Amino acid sequence: MAKTVLIVDDDSNICKFMAEFLKLKGFQVQVFHAAEPALEVVGTRHFDLALIDIMLPGMTGIEFCQHYHGLHLRDEMKIMLMTAFSQEAEQLTENRESLGYSDCLFKPFTLSELHRRINTILDLTPTGEIQPAIEVQGSLEETSFAKLLNNLYTLKGTGLLQVERANRKKVIYIRQGYPIFARSNLVKECLGQMLVEQGLISVEQCQESLELVKQTGRLQGTVLIEMGLLTPHQLHDELRRQVTEKLLELFAWTDGSYQFIQGKDFKKGVTGIDLSPAALTYQGIRRHYSAARLNQVLAPFRKRFLVQSENPHYRFQEIGFTSRDEKIYALCRGNLTLEEIVGRYPLAKTDTEQLLAALLISEMLDNRKVAVAPSIQDDEALLSPDAQNLRKQLLEDYSHMIQQDFFSLLGVSPEDSKAKMRKVYFALAKRYHPDRFLQHGLSEELKTKLNELFQRIGEAYETVSNPTSCMAYQEKLKNKGNPKRPKVEDILRAETAFQKGRHLLRSNHYAEAYRQLKIAFDISPEEPEYMTPYAYAVLKTDPEKPAVRLKAKQILQQSLMLNSELDLTHLYLGYLLKLEGREKEAEKRFELALQCNPDCTEALRELRLSNLRKEREKKPKTKGLFDKVFRKPSG
Repeated sequence: MAKTVLIVDDDSNICKFMAEFLKLKGFQVQVFHAAEPALEVVGTRHFDLALIDIMLPGMTGIEFCQHYHGLHLRDEMKIMLMTAFSQEAEQLTENRESLGYSDCLFKPFTLSELHRRINTILDLTPTGEIQPAIEVQGSLEETSFAKLLNNLYTLKGTGLLQVERANRKKVIYIRQGYPIFARSNLVKECLGQMLVEQGLISVEQCQESLELVKQTGRLQGTVLIEMGLLTPHQLHDELRRQVTEKLLELFAWTDGSYQFIQGKDFKKGVTGIDLSPAALTYQGIRRHYSAARLNQVLAPFRKRFLVQSENPHYRFQEIGFTSRDEKIYALCRGNLTLEEIVGRYPLAKTDTEQLLAALLISEMLDNRKVAVAPSIQDDEALLSPDAQNLRKQLLEDYSHMIQQDFFSLLGVSPEDSKAKMRKVYFALAKRYHPDRFLQHGLSEELKTKLNELFQRIGEAYETVSNPTSCMAYQEKLKNKGNPKRPKVEDILRAETAFQKGRHLLRSNHYAEAYRQLKIAFDISPEEPEYMTPYAYAVLKTDPEKPAVRLKAKQILQQSLMLNSELDLTHLYLGYLLKLEGREKEAEKRFELALQCNPDCTEALRELRLSNLRKEREKKPKTKGLFDKVFRKPSG
């Protein structure tokens, strides 16, 4: 018989996502947005589990627990609380037994993590069956685009978000809660049209480029480069700006519908953006929110005291503060109301309200009914990355820290005070927050490792700061020892060999490059940044041999499946296809390499060479026709 779950959360959209997901997992679900009506229902109907948000209007999640246990029902229901990270939530976890709840899930969390926790509480064994992807629909009147972005960030969603209004449609690619790309059916948002509006090309040049696109099958951006109208860097910047503009325009939509479809696979070779949901929200509000819409967002908080979020995942989002923004944010310490903060900037009232609206929607700010004493946090970043050494430094940090037990990871002992643990946690959380590295062009593999490390730091703090879970973890360490993880030495050896091999490859020392890159590949055979140069080194060992070309192609294709954004993968595939005489397919790869990296001069050179060859092929035919018509008559 299907297990029954009660969800109580005042965020209707979060409820919608959780409910649809749990239904697909075979649960029966009932949703409420306040604790009082939910409490009435549990007295008359059986539920196996209740998911209760702590911060609810009226009766809180904690009060729900107390009232529920006062009912003395025969069929006891399990309770899992949900909350953003806070000092109050930490204190509650210490009183788990007296409050009678089974678990506390800190936001943000993935739906998979939610399912895992539910299975543990209800002692269920995962079926292993492949479930269909969740689909969630709604309207922008009920949930603004800004709020929707924050919902997906909270649930670390990955999939396609389709937004429609009248005959206008946009599709946004979401990865781990971050919007990375957007498609649109609006003519004004096409690349050529946007370039015309900016004055970078004329209408005639745009039309000419479109004709060449039809003739050659190449991307419009590549054609514009060949016409000498754009540089590769300009194209790269304009493609990113195009995606950003498509996203920002959605903040102007006050009506329409949306549909989110969970998934993993995206269109390959897209030019994505590196902006956090908070940064997009701030830009969107500044550009498109009227005074009336701003007031609609801020009205419930005018008399509330604003305080910086205690949840590092929200608090340390990269939002793009100006110097004045930083001063306003610094005032949000829990002892001033929203009205009082706005009142300090009478000449910049709108700008201040725009910032506070973005911070509240993105949950970088919490709000309280009563004032709280300003807290002093160690917010200084410990990491000042040098772009050249960043990859190596982060890999070293990851390989060392990910295999440490929770105490070693945080650098604390069970006897340390909660205040010390908290200070260390905040410093580490800010240092390794994924948003800090958005503009550094990290590979998807390194981003994944960074996210894993960030989550482990949070898990470590959540465990060791609670006396009950801390004792259980210490016992686990005694009985089972540390879990096996990849050796630090191997990870660093692979990286060293990779760096050497890449240098040798550039110097055309192919045999030695092959030996070094094989070391890296053998240690990490599913790391695209190792796979791609290794495949090219394989090819250069004997490029005329079909078996060698096949092996190199298979490795490159596998690398492409794991990460489609490496320019060298496209470049080397282009070389290989060109070697096989498949010129058109090779050109496509060179275009994609240039799209991924405008500094890929090898790809640009190949495209120009291809264009020159085509021009030379046309000339003999033209010359023959000229001679036939205009040659002098003999005699």
